[in-house]
Amino acid sequence: MSQHNSIQEEVAEAQSMFPAVNVPTSTPSFLIAIYQRSPYTRIKMTMTFPDGYPTHHPLIVNIDQDAVVPPGLKKKLEKELNIVASEQPTQQVRAVWERLVSFVDTNLFVPCWKELRQCVEMVQKSDTTTTAATTSKSTTGNSKSKKQTKQSTITLYESKGKIKLSLHNEAYYINVDITIDPAYPDFSAATGGKSCLLELKSTNFPKSITDMMMTQAQDIVRRMQEGLSSDRAMNLSNPVKVPKNFHLNIDEMKEKYKSRLLTKDTISNIKHDTEALKKGTDLR
Repeated sequence: MSQHNSIQEEVAEAQSMFPAVNVPTSTPSFLIAIYQRSPYTRIKMTMTFPDGYPTHHPLIVNIDQDAVVPPGLKKKLEKELNIVASEQPTQQVRAVWERLVSFVDTNLFVPCWKELRQCVEMVQKSDTTTTAATTSKSTTGNSKSKKQTKQSTITLYESKGKIKLSLHNEAYYINVDITIDPAYPDFSAATGGKSCLLELKSTNFPKSITDMMMTQAQDIVRRMQEGLSSDRAMNLSNPVKVPKNFHLNIDEMKEKYKSRLLTKDTISNIKHDTEALKKGTDLR
């Protein structure tokens, strides 16, 4: 049997086993396959069949980078799927599709992969800042205790779509769970999608502070669900309100009140005026 016929039969068998995988293009040398659990989990791949496939060379998998697939996810999938292909003596198309379908169906973080990367970096950055501040206190002698601050952590449970967040800063801590809805980020009635579920697990903040933080966080989620950007939702949910139509331009303020700024010349003039007034008083 020729390589061409063998590949055609293999692809046909894989399609019968995974009918949800769309194949818009298929040739003797490559095929394009697309699989999605929702529009926000759409992953497109190109599978190339080199000369000597499958006996001498495994197929090559390339994942398209787009709005759903950031560079990190692309790299992860390509590594895993190419390993899967290299480990199979035959039926590599079926094996690769099986792994891809399983990954998309069971990993609820696919539609927010880039967001999660940013969250992890944010937690790591907060730890670095806290450690630097603690070290500074220790070296300047302002801190009597040498006890090391517990580090903040973020733990991800892909199949449950759950994030466990534990934030620490010196003596204070807060532990919360965030659960991602399977339809995220589609909140339409058609999908029955829901916003992220935020649950407080434990903290040593006072109740009034805890209630304020949780209320603000839930309000931000609600506003973003309505379509606002994260910055806009944060500003509108901020308990410290800025006066309406308030726009502070530092340069304009400096120019407007330039004559009132205390400089060396203005201090000298004030001193001169004070001495003149004193002499005038003495003459009375």
